[in-house]
Amino acid sequence: MKTISFFLLLIGSSIWLTAQTQNIPQVELKTLDGTNIMSSEIFGPATPTVVVFWKPGSNKCCDNLENMQTTWLEDLKQQGVKMVAICIGCNGAWSHVKPMANGKNWEFEIYIDKNGDFKRAMNITNAPCTMLYDQNQQLLCRYNGYCTGNEDLICEKILHSLENPVQYTEAK
Repeated sequence: MKTISFFLLLIGSSIWLTAQTQNIPQVELKTLDGTNIMSSEIFGPATPTVVVFWKPGSNKCCDNLENMQTTWLEDLKQQGVKMVAICIGCNGAWSHVKPMANGKNWEFEIYIDKNGDFKRAMNITNAPCTMLYDQNQQLLCRYNGYCTGNEDLICEKILHSLENPVQYTEAK
């Protein structure tokens, strides 16, 4: 009985730990030019990455990206942190994303999840959602909701996570 209990505990622990360390799934995305690209090509090794999922039809999502870009340019880019925005929920209007990005002078990389496959693989239910991956592409932090007004806090959490890598946490 002790052996069975230990075995079940071991399996349960490994399943729980697997659920907590979310790696980047292999999913096809589109560039702003419409070229297909695999997520593995976007999220390279040895590069901490901030990923923001957003909807182009949401003013709050766009404002969130504006504010995150400012914080990224001021504090994170020089630390070697890459910023990637994943457009979700385009509903066939993804061709409007490139002119929008150019008009707003966004300097970070933008990709389109045309069919929502990446969103589902990453368990994204609402936008915006901000995630931080370390140099090994292990999820360090996930923040659901708008960062507007909390950019400095998010930036501090990112820098702290990079200096002191720990297991995944849900940012509050």
